[in-house]
Amino acid sequence: MKPERLAELFETVRALLLDVGYERLTFDAVAVRARTSKATLYRHWGGSKADLVMAALTQHRPALPDYAGAASLDEVFAQMARIDGMPTRDLRMGLMLLHAAAADPGFGAALRKEIIAPIVTALAAIFEAAADRGEIVRDAPLFRRLAHLILADLAFSPLISGREETAASRQELFRTIIRPALTFAHPRDEKGFAPS
Repeated sequence: MKPERLAELFETVRALLLDVGYERLTFDAVAVRARTSKATLYRHWGGSKADLVMAALTQHRPALPDYAGAASLDEVFAQMARIDGMPTRDLRMGLMLLHAAAADPGFGAALRKEIIAPIVTALAAIFEAAADRGEIVRDAPLFRRLAHLILADLAFSPLISGREETAASRQELFRTIIRPALTFAHPRDEKGFAPS
C-alpha cells in the first residue's frame, strides 16, 4: 500500500474510532469507509483490530518536545506550561482508548507500550537530567509516578475541573505538586543511609 493511501486509511480508522468506538469498529466498516477491500486489511493486519488501530495511532503520533538544552528543571516546567492544551478531539480519543484498553487487555498492553510508555519515559528523563545536574534527589520510581501524574493531569484536568487547561493551571501543577514532591528527601542517618 502506498504511503499516501496508508495515511488515508489510518485517518479513516481514527475517524471511525471517534464515531463508533473501539468495540464497534470492524474491518468491514473500515473497508467501506476507506474504499478498500477487507482482504487488503486482513493481508496487512492479519485480522487483528488491535494491530490496525495501533498502526493508525502510532502513524499519527506527534513528536515529543525536546528539553535537552534546558539549564534547569524550572526552565523545563516553564516550557511545558506554554504547550497548548489537549484539543477536545484528542481528549475524546484518549477516553475512548482507555475504555478500549480496559475492555481488551491485549490492546491495553499495546497502548501502554506504544503510546503511553514513550511519553512516561521522556518525562522521567527530564527528572533524571535534573538529578544529573544535582537539582533534585534521584528517585527513579518517584520520577515515573510523577510522569504518570503529569500525563494524567494534562490529559484529563479539563474534564475533571470543567475548565480549559491553561499555562497558569499547568504552572500551578508544577509549583504545588510536582516541585514539592521532587524536593522531598528521606532523612539520612550518620552513614548517609535512608531508613528502610
